[in-house]
Amino acid sequence: MNLRDVYIDEVTSRIPESMRQDVALELESTIDDMTGNDSSEAALFEALRQLGDPQILAARYANRPLYLIGPALFTQYVNIIKIVLPIAVTVVTILSIIGYLTNPIDDTSWSQFLIQAFLQTGAAIFNVVVQTLFWITLTFFIIERAVPEGEVPFSSWKPEQLKKVKPRSTSIYFGSILFDFIATVLMVVLYVNAEQLIRVVTDSESYPLLNASVLDQFFPFVIALAAFGVAIAIYKWMVRHWTKPLALWNALFNIVWIVVTALIMLQPDLISTEALPLIAEQINADLETISRWGVWSVLLTIIIVCILDLAEGLIKAFRR
Repeated sequence: MNLRDVYIDEVTSRIPESMRQDVALELESTIDDMTGNDSSEAALFEALRQLGDPQILAARYANRPLYLIGPALFTQYVNIIKIVLPIAVTVVTILSIIGYLTNPIDDTSWSQFLIQAFLQTGAAIFNVVVQTLFWITLTFFIIERAVPEGEVPFSSWKPEQLKKVKPRSTSIYFGSILFDFIATVLMVVLYVNAEQLIRVVTDSESYPLLNASVLDQFFPFVIALAAFGVAIAIYKWMVRHWTKPLALWNALFNIVWIVVTALIMLQPDLISTEALPLIAEQINADLETISRWGVWSVLLTIIIVCILDLAEGLIKAFRR
């Protein structure tokens, strides 16, 4: 069997039997036309090189795609991943963080506890990423091969949709929304478990840094603030760009956050009376200095973060 016949056999063996004879005759004629009167091996090689890989050529004859997700569905495939994957990662991250922060540390050191929490949370995120990509890809793989050729499912684009496109300068990145969710969850979890999680540790004992009775007084305000923050984050996720109403609501949220934080931080008995002497002894400073500088440092940090977030929304929404 010469090389031409080998090539033809490589192609026809990969297509339905009903097509093989016609395709074989067509390929024989095509190769003969490409080589012409030149019967040398070099001319045959050049003709076969132009025809290409027999597997790819067979797929074209059989109208069988050699890809998982084709061009017609690839954009929708990527868009679905962009929507579903961040949500799945966010949910598993929040659940993992809540699970670890609400569990007692027992005899494990803080460093070991954090390393173990980081590794297991990372493993959970990796697992949910793999599972999400697998099931989305499998779904689109089935759709790709079930939909008749020429049809593009999920596509309803019209030129009129361009009128609704917003400037990219006003876009809200998903990472920012994700940070808002995680920060809100962490705030509530740390606040509720402050007596167990925020402690001053010595060689023999540990004391809560914050006075639980003071925190309990402001608990309803913190929960209301957290609900407000989640609502703003959901609003951002729905619109995905800064609008004037969103910017104003976001500004109000940041102002309320500053006010509530200031009310809590400026309580005279916020710092536990057992913890202050231990801190003063370790850093060689008086109690009043520690209390004043510690409280104001935290408060000013929160104020700066809130002002930056507030300003970003107002600038992007109103500078148009």
